[in-house]
Amino acid sequence: MSEVRTDEEKAQMYQAMLDGANVITSVLDADNEYGNDLTNEEKQERVLRSAGYLSSGTALEDWGSEDMTAINAAISAANAYEPDA
Repeated sequence: MSEVRTDEEKAQMYQAMLDGANVITSVLDADNEYGNDLTNEEKQERVLRSAGYLSSGTALEDWGSEDMTAINAAISAANAYEPDA
């Protein structure tokens, strides 16, 4: 039996997921200083770790009308990142 999340718990997780999507976007943006101290391999590790968390979150079925567009885009960008490219 799955645990029922409260609206507050969903809101907190949704915000954390948006923050995670922002981390991915920021790390992959060459014009952004965030993550520029990382090697390309370290960037890949960072974005894939965040993408894993986001993927787990989007798999939950009780989101209601939350917009997952930015989150799904970040997951796709993280999965497509090639460190040698």
